Amino acid sequence: MQVSRNDSMLPEGIFLHRDKETVWPASANVLAIKDSDGVSLVDVGCGHEETYLRLKDFLSSHGFEIDDVHTVVLTHAHPDHMGAMRFLLEEANPRIFLHPVEMPLAADPSRLNHTFGMDIPFRYGMAEIPRERADIIEYFRGLCPMASAEATHRLLPGEELRLGGYCFQIVETPGHANGLVSLFEKRTGMLFSADAVGEVVAWYAPDSGGLIGFLEGLERLAVLPAGFLVPSHGGVSVRPAEEIARTRAYLLRREEKIVRELAAEPLPFPDLVKRIFKNQLIHLFPGPQIIQCHLDKLEAEGRVRCHGPEGGFLVELLERG
Repeated sequence: MQVSRNDSMLPEGIFLHRDKETVWPASANVLAIKDSDGVSLVDVGCGHEETYLRLKDFLSSHGFEIDDVHTVVLTHAHPDHMGAMRFLLEEANPRIFLHPVEMPLAADPSRLNHTFGMDIPFRYGMAEIPRERADIIEYFRGLCPMASAEATHRLLPGEELRLGGYCFQIVETPGHANGLVSLFEKRTGMLFSADAVGEVVAWYAPDSGGLIGFLEGLERLAVLPAGFLVPSHGGVSVRPAEEIARTRAYLLRREEKIVRELAAEPLPFPDLVKRIFKNQLIHLFPGPQIIQCHLDKLEAEGRVRCHGPEGGFLVELLERG
């Protein structure tokens, strides 16, 4: 990703608070947008107290106190984007914007177990721990704590959101989260891609929009006349079209790898996961969830057949070169 290290391309009155890391459990970037009433934030970062204190220091460096925050826009209900709400809501009372399908997840984060597809490794007999221990909120607790928050306003795809002196188009980009949104400001050409495009390609799960939703979201971004891209993880890119294409190519290369593995012989689902993902640490999450997304797409295209339990969860390629 070609980046502007000093973020000098940001429009006047918009400031970027970047985490020094980009790989999980890195906190998401935060946009601060100044106006005559104070400041709006796009995402707020992880729920560690030190992360929140860094956010407050960042705001202070631009002349704001935390109670100047009158609006928070959450791109989706994941802990690296909204975990710090637990602290912010103790000191401020902002409007909170969120996609409608993300609202119940923010209000009750335990529901993320479903959208993260935590049942999938158990369905295929892959998990070596009791089901009750596979709690995504407990997993987050030590890495990037989550918080709950009641959204007050809806982010509706296709509509526009005014923040400061800017007007952002709300673009639905699912896959990583079913209600993930990117924000595009036409006048300045600024595209805030959230987790749809960044230095690291985000994981995806069937109930978070799947691979099909991910690719459709990238197509929506690709047709925008963006001049530069601001991701949730990483720096400002001066080549948004290339970054979007790179993300799409990465996803399709993974699909090609799956097809190559199946071309030799049909494989049980657990074996396919282990061949694609060598790291055992992701055999519970997100390896099985990602593979399920690809198989859903390939099966819908008539390219693979996925046998049920009686068939040993066998995955068979129907097209052989």
